[in-house]
This record gives sequence, C-alpha cells and structure tokens, in this order.
Amino acid sequence: MRLLALIALLLGFCLCGNALATAQALEPSDRELLEKVRLAGLWEIPTGHQAAERGESERVRDVGKHIAEDHVVLDDDVRRVAEQLGVPLPDRPNADQQAWMAEIASKTGSEYDRTFANRLRAAHGTVFGLVAKVRSGTRNDAVRAFAQRAVNAVMRHMTLLESTGLVQADSLAVQAKASTTRNSISAGHLLSSVLLGLIAAGLTLGLIRNFSTSEG
Repeated sequence: MRLLALIALLLGFCLCGNALATAQALEPSDRELLEKVRLAGLWEIPTGHQAAERGESERVRDVGKHIAEDHVVLDDDVRRVAEQLGVPLPDRPNADQQAWMAEIASKTGSEYDRTFANRLRAAHGTVFGLVAKVRSGTRNDAVRAFAQRAVNAVMRHMTLLESTGLVQADSLAVQAKASTTRNSISAGHLLSSVLLGLIAAGLTLGLIRNFSTSEG
C-alpha cells in the first residue's frame, strides 16, 4: 500500500510539473503559428492541385503544383511537431479560406490565374509576419526549428507567386483578411491542471499519514 501511495504521489507531482512546463515552453504565438500553418495547408493543398489542372498559363499550373507539393510536406511536418508538443490542430479550413477557395474555383481562364495568384500571395504575406516573429522570439527549440522551415517555404511560395507576373499591389501590401483560430492553453486550463495535481498530491500524503498512523 505504501508503494501504491508513493506512485500516486509521484504522479500528482508530475501532473503539476508537466502543466507548468507546458506553459513555460510554449507561447501563444507558438501555438498560433502551428495552427495557421496547418490551416494554410488545408486550403492551399487542394487549391494548388486545382491550379495545376485549371490554370490557363503554364506558369500558374507549375506554381500551383509546387505549392501543393510543398504544403503536403509542411503539413506532415506541422502535425508531427504539434503532436510532439501536445497542440491540437484544426481539421478544416476556416471561413475566410473556404470563401477564397470558392471564389478561385468560380473563375475561369485568365481571371482564374489572376485570382489564384493574388489570393495566395496575400495569404502568404499575412502569415509571413507571424512566422518571422516566432522564429526570432520563441523559446521552444522544436518550434524554432519548425519556424525556420516554415519561413523558407513561405518565402519560396511568395517568390513563385510573384513570378507569374499577376500579383497586384494590394496583395503585396497584404490586405487580405485572415481569421485566427486559437487553441492556445488558457490560464483556467492551466490552473485546473495544477490544482488537480496538488489535490492528488495532498490526498496521497493523507493516505501515507493514515497508513503510518494505523501501522504505528
């Protein structure tokens, strides 16, 4: 019984320690980066494949193919890192992204190419600021390494999209709206985890005292 009580005590302290360690290791911006990169893949992979088939110009078809392929790799990467860090990720594009997908799909010919290039360039410009910020400021080594890979991918995609010659000034100025899906840990959740750990530890200590008293 003493062994069981000791195991319970250790589990309680581990629960407290893990909750605090998670809060210290990840900033809200770290979680936001993982979520936004995942969201980007959810709409840019199918849109890139679509452009590879429907683009009027050969350049747009080629750019769409490369962006889709890159995001498949990046999506595998972000899901692996998020699982390692215990960060939940979205499983579908957000409302803005769904609207962009519908808008692009509704176009044909040269208008399709122009809408594709500008929507994706604006979206990449929006996320680039966050990726660069996290790359320079995160305290988590796994997030920093991932942010570096994401920076390289976003810069490559912006260059590819600009190479179509279709990107307009408003896209370069990053005027597209971007909705943010936040799944960062809240103070309430952290407090609950810590309290549960403390309660478990307290109950275990009580059990140990009871056993010691009864045996004495």
